[in-house]
Amino acid sequence: MKITSAFISLSLTLVGGILLISSLIDYLFLLIPLQLDDQNWQINITNNLVDRGIVPLIAIAILLIGWWINDNNNQKSGRKIRLPVFILSSILGLLFLILVPLHLVNLNGVSTDLMAQINQKMGQQEAQIQGFIAQLEAISQNPEQLKLQIEQRNQVIEAGGVIQGQKIDPQQLQLITAQRDELRQILELSKKPDQLKAKIQEVQTKLQSELQQVVEKEKTKAQTLALKQSLRTSISSFMLAISYIVIGWLGLQMMMTKVS
Repeated sequence: MKITSAFISLSLTLVGGILLISSLIDYLFLLIPLQLDDQNWQINITNNLVDRGIVPLIAIAILLIGWWINDNNNQKSGRKIRLPVFILSSILGLLFLILVPLHLVNLNGVSTDLMAQINQKMGQQEAQIQGFIAQLEAISQNPEQLKLQIEQRNQVIEAGGVIQGQKIDPQQLQLITAQRDELRQILELSKKPDQLKAKIQEVQTKLQSELQQVVEKEKTKAQTLALKQSLRTSISSFMLAISYIVIGWLGLQMMMTKVS
């Protein structure tokens, strides 16, 4: 069997059309169910749309190759579907262009919320430190109470950070371990009031410094992740937008030229 240009043109048009339709169906199912008031949902949808954005572009490129072969053979089949495809390409281009600022706004909102959560968590742990220092000052006069506090923290550490059947996060476990070590030293200094007072001040400064380092690390990590995601998705979306718009608008312009 001789493979003709007409057969190649038909095959490319068929493959391109199926690929384009299937990608649009995939987009449709990505949007279900709609949660337009959820910024995290919008971010995930944008990432998924951009990650899959190359598929319809390849489908359109395959269609263009098929149509080019068709035109070179002076055949008129398949020309009716060209206008909808060029219109769809233009619409997709505008969609990906709109997604760029929308994605940046959503990321900024989520990043702001995350920073607020980190600051809130810092405030809670700061309150825990202040409470711990107050306890130290109270129990430093009671060696038996000191021993009890040390034993309670030992139990949590030996259980791998499990308190009443629930596992605490690594930062809290690290804080409890540091408290246990400091309590042991305070127990040894309980008979030396001047040294004990200086030690309690040292403990407070150390715990606050460690907490500040953890918070700064979490903030830096969150900011870096947001920056990487914003650059990756925004640049990809902008490049897709240019490709779709150029194909769509040039295609529409050529068709209008032929009509006139």
